[in-house]
Parts: sequence; C-alpha cells; structure tokens
Amino acid sequence: MNHILLVDDEPEVLNALTRILRKDYTLTTANSAAQALEILSTIKCDLIISDIRMPQMDGIELLAQIKRDYPSVGRVLLSGYADMDQCQMAISDNIAKIILAKPWDNFELKNIINLMIEYNQLKQANQTLQLKLDQFRSMS
Repeated sequence: MNHILLVDDEPEVLNALTRILRKDYTLTTANSAAQALEILSTIKCDLIISDIRMPQMDGIELLAQIKRDYPSVGRVLLSGYADMDQCQMAISDNIAKIILAKPWDNFELKNIINLMIEYNQLKQANQTLQLKLDQFRSMS
C-alpha cells in the first residue's frame, strides 16, 4: 500500500484527510514542517500533501527541501484561494507538482493522489530501464 505523509497545522484538516484516505493508503500525519522532515528521515513515503500556510516553515519551503533531499517523493500543495500567486511560483519552480485548493473535492483528491503515485512509479521504472540500457550499451 502506498504511504502518504499529510502535513497541516490544523488538526481538523488532518482529521478530514485521514477519514477520506485511510482505507486506500497508509497514512502518517505531521502538524508542522519540522515534524514532517523528522518523519521523512525514518519512513519512506511515496507522496506528501502539505498545507501552504504553517508557522515557522511554510509548505513551499517544506516541499522545496523535500524536493532537494527526497526527489522521488511526490509533492502536493494544499492552498486557499488567497495563496494562488505563491502556488504559481511553486509550480513554475517545480517545488510542487500539483496544487489542490481548499476546500477540496474528495473525488478529485483521490484522483490526484492516484495520478501522482502512478506518475512517480512510471518515472522510477523509466530511470531503472535507462540505467539498464546504459549498462547494456557500455557492454557492447
């Protein structure tokens, strides 16, 4: 089962996401960016869904660090409509792959998660095949 890390400083948001996703995924929650980074240092996650507005370190800073330290982890940013300028920057800088607006649609949320996980699996498979191809070519 795919493992998702949910990050938000609002317990109600984490509870709502957990209720929606717990049947289909292995979930871990964090109520801060610092806690999320601590979790990622010990648990392999396939995807992280982070709120944009959090104290100390915001979601964009968190996802930028995850991109650098854990590039294979999928990154989704949760945002209110007031944060759209920041979200566009996060997309253009490839910090987040997807922006999901609050309040989210449950069907859309699950679709996005499935697509992100499939994308990452295909990307990793492609990298593995490319390495094998490179090894084969070097033997020739």
